[in-house]
Amino acid sequence: MESDITESELLYKLWAWGDRYKKQLLAALIVLAIAGIVIAFWLTHQTARQNDANMALSRLTSQQLGPNAPEPAPGDFLKIATDFPNTDAGQRAMLIGASDLFASGKYDEAQAQFQKFLQQYANSPFTAQAALGVAASYDAMGKTNDAVSSYQAVIDRYPAEIAVASQANLALAHLLETQGKFKDARDKYEELAAQVPGTIGSEAGIRLQALNAAHPELQPTNPPVSRVPMINTVKKP
Repeated sequence: MESDITESELLYKLWAWGDRYKKQLLAALIVLAIAGIVIAFWLTHQTARQNDANMALSRLTSQQLGPNAPEPAPGDFLKIATDFPNTDAGQRAMLIGASDLFASGKYDEAQAQFQKFLQQYANSPFTAQAALGVAASYDAMGKTNDAVSSYQAVIDRYPAEIAVASQANLALAHLLETQGKFKDARDKYEELAAQVPGTIGSEAGIRLQALNAAHPELQPTNPPVSRVPMINTVKKP
């Protein structure tokens, strides 16, 4: 009994921590996703303009890694996006600048930049990340209805982008929970915990346990149907 109480207390503490730092967690997930894209899509450029854009972005990203180097401002990345439009480096710079605005708490400016990216680069391989940024910005600003529809749009439009779709599903599940739609939230947590490995699946599992502990009515109450075959006790004449 004592171990059960301790486990419940731990779950509630983890739940409270995740709820308190939701915005920071979302920011970290988006920044990490975009950082991974910057590395994965570091392509060889052939034109002088593309090379110039690539070099400008390289200098800024290298500056971030230097010891005691000043942190580049979001505007530094957005300037590259403005100076070198329609280049891969310009696209990456716009996403990094937008995610930095988000991490700085400037959610409305971040949302505007993510939305601008979607309008300007509709065929970019980075549109899923930008769409997630739009949804997360609405979420952080407390615009719940816009956030719900935006997260659902990410899930519907980019099912092949597993990492992005999983992040959107986790965030959407939390919003459904805050709206009192506990069964819908539970179903999403269960799916993520069972099918998505890594951080997303683990967090979904923790939230699922906390949700079930807080709302025991979500647990099935009907007894299982017996699988034992009925025995005919009627005597033959």
